[in-house]
Amino acid sequence: MTLDELEMIATMLDEPPTAESEAAVRRRLLSGTSEPEPPKRRAQRRPILWSGFGLAATAAAVTGAVVLSSGTTPRAPDAGHGPEAVQPMSAKTVLLTAAEHAETAPATGQYWHVLRIQSNAFYNERGDYWMLGQQLIGQWSQRDGRSWTGFRGLGAVPMTPKDAPAFKRAGSPDPAPISPALMKDTGTKTFSVCDAAMTFKQVQALPATPGALKNALKRAIPRKHPTAGGTADEVVKNCVSDLLSSVPAPPKVRAAAYRMLATMPGVTSMGQVTDERGRKGFGLRVRVMPEVTDTVIIDPDSSLVLSTTRTLPNVPGKVQKELYLQADWTNSPPSIPSLP
Repeated sequence: MTLDELEMIATMLDEPPTAESEAAVRRRLLSGTSEPEPPKRRAQRRPILWSGFGLAATAAAVTGAVVLSSGTTPRAPDAGHGPEAVQPMSAKTVLLTAAEHAETAPATGQYWHVLRIQSNAFYNERGDYWMLGQQLIGQWSQRDGRSWTGFRGLGAVPMTPKDAPAFKRAGSPDPAPISPALMKDTGTKTFSVCDAAMTFKQVQALPATPGALKNALKRAIPRKHPTAGGTADEVVKNCVSDLLSSVPAPPKVRAAAYRMLATMPGVTSMGQVTDERGRKGFGLRVRVMPEVTDTVIIDPDSSLVLSTTRTLPNVPGKVQKELYLQADWTNSPPSIPSLP
């Protein structure tokens, strides 16, 4: 069953689905999966006329990838017969379906490979417009702690349609050019789990049941975590998208993370959406702090997190975003990354 067919079933429901109907939908999705799409810091020079968006200030307020993009939300399907007729597949069904696929995902290969697009916001003080300087980042990590990081600049784009005319008049500048490069990282590679630096061995030892995993994540939270003012559950939800998108957790641990999130309050479904690269998935709104909600797009077929977006409090129209192109095991050696 395709994502379109699954969403069509959901929109035909006049009432929220029962547990039995959700289970049936999940079984049908699992029995007819479509071919999953290919999943997959260097200091930047900022010329005087370019102003970065104030990453340090936002990092003190929220956690997650310090990446900024436009204030637009992922595109949802046309309403068709009006919003009252649309009943998107529930967040619980999306997460439990992703969990079942995550549990059987392959975990063999020499390198854990993550390929992502990062977009940093810049403001042109002379031209009075915003733009996004984009870069492609590839990371390869081996089980023994060795790792490599590659970069490729992708130029810049106007942040919003309103910024486009001034951006074009200025010659479509790139505020922070990045030359293609591949570097071998120094030291032992660690992965951020609730802002705690974990080695590959520690990540592999994370519990594979939802309750035990939640407790382990709570214990991992540093005392000075930026979201420590929230409840423990909110802080854990704040960590889960990173765990699922970029950390080489074993398949059963990733499945447990999805199942854990399915039981937590503050997670709602947006229905089927399309990301910036045209990939279809299901959008979830995840409240991670009283005034902060993440938008996470998941492809349940592959269990891949396609993107994460965070709306920053008191910063109208600006969000943090990561777009994930690949996150899997591979035998292909490190190289300067390129768009698939």
